[in-house]
Amino acid sequence: MLRILFWILTIPILALAGAFAASNTGPVVLRLWPLPLEWEMPVFFAVLGAFILGVGLTALSFWIGSLPGRLARRRLARHERVLEEETTRLKHELAVKNQPPIVPVATPDEDARARRLIAAGDH
Repeated sequence: MLRILFWILTIPILALAGAFAASNTGPVVLRLWPLPLEWEMPVFFAVLGAFILGVGLTALSFWIGSLPGRLARRRLARHERVLEEETTRLKHELAVKNQPPIVPVATPDEDARARRLIAAGDH
């Protein structure tokens, strides 16, 4: 959907830029005061260049403005990973602690011997 919207907006803008460039080919002189610099170029180069420069500077401004949010998201994601690792470790420790104790099973010989000792102690 966004791709279609992108092309719906881009195609007319490019068509207008092309029509503008085709109809404004006259020369214009750009001077950078107080320096003795002069550039002669077609009008459409000057206008489209200024437009492209403005779009680029705006994009750069938005990118710089979004840096704190991106850094905060990265920091929170790192913190989330650490907490998930700690949770996994603690769950493992809890599972180990909650295992029933291992009761040694007596062999029949040991069982018979224990019964004899108990019986001998009762008399």
